[in-house]
Amino acid sequence: MSRGKGARKPCDVQQARQRLVDARQFLEAAELLDAPDVVATCAIHAAIAAADAITCHALGERSSDGDHLSAVDLLRQVDASLATALKRALDRKTQAGYESVDVSAADATSCVRWARQLLAAAEARLEA
Repeated sequence: MSRGKGARKPCDVQQARQRLVDARQFLEAAELLDAPDVVATCAIHAAIAAADAITCHALGERSSDGDHLSAVDLLRQVDASLATALKRALDRKTQAGYESVDVSAADATSCVRWARQLLAAAEARLEA
């Protein structure tokens, strides 16, 4: 595996498990809410935390770059389809978290779906 771009931070299985807990909590919050921007933002944070758990477990490191797309590059080393799911969620991060135009309910639902996919993959890896 080639080393991609972006700042990285070493992590161990204990840290991977904590990021898994974070992912579950962010996703739980997303599923309790109705406001599309807040749902999407929580789901996106769940996706990021799940991706961190996966890369910590598989590679012993996670992205610590301010550009979350570095996490996509790192996750691609483990699983390209999961990297695609993370990228799709991240594509909505700026609009959901920082812009005055809300994400659509459909986009928020998609973010939750991608977060669930990443969380399920993280759980399968860490709880196996």
